[in-house]
Amino acid sequence: MRRLWRALGGVFALLGALLVVTVAPASAATSSGNLIVNGDAEAGYCTTDWTAATTMPGWTVLSGSPDVICYSAGSFGHPSSPAPGTAFFAPGNQGDGAMTQSVDVSGAAGAIDGGSVSYNLSGWLGGWTTYAGYAQVSLQFHDGSGRQLGSTAELPTVSAADRGNATSFLARSSTGAVPAGTRSIQVEVQFLQSSGESGYLDNLSLTLNTPVPAATLAPPVSKVPGYDHVFTVMMENTDYAEVMGDPADTPFIHSLMAQGASMTNYHAVYHPSDENYLAVAGGDTYTTGATYFPNINDPKTNLGDTIEAAGKTWKAYEQGMGTPCNTSTQYDAKYEPDDAPFFNYTDVSGNASRCAAHLVDTSQLTADLRSAATTPNFSWLAADDYYDGEASGNGNATSLQTQDGWLKQTLTPILSSPAWTTQKSLLILTWDEDSSQPDNQVAAIVDGSQGTVPAGTTSASRYDHYSTARTIEAALGLPGITANDTYATPLNDAFVPSSAPAPTSTLTTATPTVANGSSVTVQYTTPASSVSSTNWIGIYPVGVTPGQQSSLTWQYAPNGSGSLTFATSSLPGPGSYALWYLANDGYTPLAGPLALTVN
Repeated sequence: MRRLWRALGGVFALLGALLVVTVAPASAATSSGNLIVNGDAEAGYCTTDWTAATTMPGWTVLSGSPDVICYSAGSFGHPSSPAPGTAFFAPGNQGDGAMTQSVDVSGAAGAIDGGSVSYNLSGWLGGWTTYAGYAQVSLQFHDGSGRQLGSTAELPTVSAADRGNATSFLARSSTGAVPAGTRSIQVEVQFLQSSGESGYLDNLSLTLNTPVPAATLAPPVSKVPGYDHVFTVMMENTDYAEVMGDPADTPFIHSLMAQGASMTNYHAVYHPSDENYLAVAGGDTYTTGATYFPNINDPKTNLGDTIEAAGKTWKAYEQGMGTPCNTSTQYDAKYEPDDAPFFNYTDVSGNASRCAAHLVDTSQLTADLRSAATTPNFSWLAADDYYDGEASGNGNATSLQTQDGWLKQTLTPILSSPAWTTQKSLLILTWDEDSSQPDNQVAAIVDGSQGTVPAGTTSASRYDHYSTARTIEAALGLPGITANDTYATPLNDAFVPSSAPAPTSTLTTATPTVANGSSVTVQYTTPASSVSSTNWIGIYPVGVTPGQQSSLTWQYAPNGSGSLTFATSSLPGPGSYALWYLANDGYTPLAGPLALTVN
């Protein structure tokens, strides 16, 4: 028996040794994994509606309104390996767009500075049938101070001819050396079109031939303090420039800006109206195309559900409703039930007692504001179709005067109520959509009691309706509903503004060096006092004085902030150029020169 145990012991020892030999090499990785967070779009909330905007988890949107599209939205050719997931990146509903993320590679500083590290960038690039739009992916290598090292690297693009004019993806890859001194790599994706549909992107990957700790996906950090009450107002069909450019007709709205924060780069997420309401109340536009109440009838979770689950209270106050939960116009010919989004959710509209308890006329607001205890934790306030700006003129002078008067009458009692003066309360005022501009930019104003929103704050950071949803959730301690609101950046700048000096005009680009034949996207901002339809951005030879010599190419920049994309094919060729942001049809500099190098 002892011999048997000795024999078995020898076998176990041999097996143990074999296990050690097998496991040991796995601890010595020789390359990184994919360093791009959510390069395959699978973390996003995909939609089958090509015109809907979505949040891009892990990415910062620089311009346009790119979205996450479900593969089920169509039929797409693709490489045989790896198998596609459920979603890919697409350009959204605002034409050209761009998004970026910064990859921290400082964990491999020693190897990088030794000069032996290379990168591999790969992805699927595609497009729609014969449309010439395409996706462009580029890398910039930055040192610890953010200065660019070396030249910009790019994935080879995919044209319609490359795809055989079919709706499909093709694999593309690029390799090269990582410059010594690199501490971060900026990844930028541009969705570009000459006409019609832009390109698509999936399975984007960046690896190095040395181990690097990879970042993990997490929602953007919230700087929103906790609040006892949140009041949300959404007016209608008014452009950002109409509100900002007409203080004479909007004195109350501008007084809210003066005592709170203005978001100067805020965007709606859809045309037409109703889907913008749903984005705030439920984290998704849900429908496909122009669908209105009573045809939405969505069964999904909404803010009302999460508020009640957290043990908090809520009401939607609608002008002209009359009796609670009324959907007819018997009390007000301009009353529109869907101006409070909760009618569109079947667990509210299909439950008579619940609907009557939460959807009421604005006349009920006076009684509810008498004490902090009777004021709901969350209130949605809606004007009827005349006073919200739509039927009164869609942002013209009469419409602006009408909106301003209704807001003053409705919000002044809130700002003097016990909920505002004795507790922490938050007010968010915005508009559902613009009336004419392709970028869907609208005004957004944030005010807070107890000094929680510093007076006179402005922010040029890009936000949208999903940002408002995330802000409401953060303020009331609520969970996210979809990836759209969960991964949206809250309206952080309203609460912790930057320490920058008074706003001036700015002109920036994430890609100051580009390959000849590719495109460059620039971002611009200017104070409300400088907004003009005759502002524009031009590319000039280095050393030229704008106004004294013509630009090589230019585009109008009529809004307070935005982005423009220029094709370098319109320039004479490789070389150094200067970008200028100009007023008065090119005669008065607002910002610049910004250096541009075309290799």
